[in-house]
Amino acid sequence: MLLFVFLCVQAGFLFADRTGGNCSIKEEKDGADVLELYTGVDFYSVTDGKNWQKIWVDCWIQTRFLFDGIRLKTKARLYNKHLKVIGKVVQSFNPMKLLEERDSMTHIVVSGFMENACTDKDFIAETDLSALLLKASSNARLGYFESFIEKYGFIKKTEDNKYTSYLINEPDFVKQTLNPRILMIFYNDELIAIFHSRPITVKLYDSIEMGSEYKMIYNSKFTEHVKNEMVGIYKKKLNN
Repeated sequence: MLLFVFLCVQAGFLFADRTGGNCSIKEEKDGADVLELYTGVDFYSVTDGKNWQKIWVDCWIQTRFLFDGIRLKTKARLYNKHLKVIGKVVQSFNPMKLLEERDSMTHIVVSGFMENACTDKDFIAETDLSALLLKASSNARLGYFESFIEKYGFIKKTEDNKYTSYLINEPDFVKQTLNPRILMIFYNDELIAIFHSRPITVKLYDSIEMGSEYKMIYNSKFTEHVKNEMVGIYKKKLNN
């Protein structure tokens, strides 16, 4: 599904969620805390019930705090790519993935369960996008969404010199990959469609069901030819 696997993590793209305060992370929802993340830490997430989400955090750790090279030691500090401290280990556990070792540091992915209430409510992509779409005209152009796209670090890609897409991801913890969460598509800089996996509120655009995994918001001012061409390009990518 348009997988960016761990290359996206290593490239340092921004994540779609952020902690709103110091947050406790558990290996299991009914288990003990294993991590504490500090305020303003970026992460990927998927919802897990009414009150919980499972999160994925890209970080670095001093290699000497890896027991037998695979297990995080208690009191180890977590760092972001700029080597700023973003959290600490409160109980020894295994990270989800070891990515690379550089000098005295090791690049890892950690995962666990965090309460939904700990997410920064001012940093939710679907909320911000819904606010924009409720005020958008039927010919909204890229410039209208630029600050939103920059805020969430969307990944840009151009197809056939006409279509430009902007993507943010969410994790698949079983496959340990990243899948599309929001995929915005512009035709000659004009918004034509948005594929999304979570609810988005819309006014002037048509919302189309595409099954349980993705839904599509479509600008009906475009011809059926353009629509079919666009769907042919991007639906195929979503299903890969």
